[in-house]
Amino acid sequence: MLIIDFIGIVATICLIGIRYPHYVLLAISLHELGEIVMAVLFNGQIDTIVAAGAFGTIAVSNYNTSLIGTLLLFSGSLANYIASSLAGGIAFEPTSRLLNPLSTLKYPFAVVNFRLFVLACLISLWKIFV
Repeated sequence: MLIIDFIGIVATICLIGIRYPHYVLLAISLHELGEIVMAVLFNGQIDTIVAAGAFGTIAVSNYNTSLIGTLLLFSGSLANYIASSLAGGIAFEPTSRLLNPLSTLKYPFAVVNFRLFVLACLISLWKIFV
């Protein structure tokens, strides 16, 4: 079952880059695709996907509490990090522009993916420890 949470997507757009919502939607799609590909790679039974940007989750029936479950939790973030690294351009942006969601960017695709990587990793860590 696929559930799309528009409030989570709008919150992610506001936190990641309000100036580049089309890049944020592309990064969110890449995030969800990374989770789906990893679940399929490990032959998991996907029960539910909640597409809510950085706040989204995926429920796989076989691997929710094991080491592979933790890998599945971080797989969307890993996909965003890989996309950010392949796109390049983060080294050419000042640090203040990397952190400010309202700033104008020279390489918006790379920076938006990097921001989503950081936010999704923090949320995934919060899900693990709380």
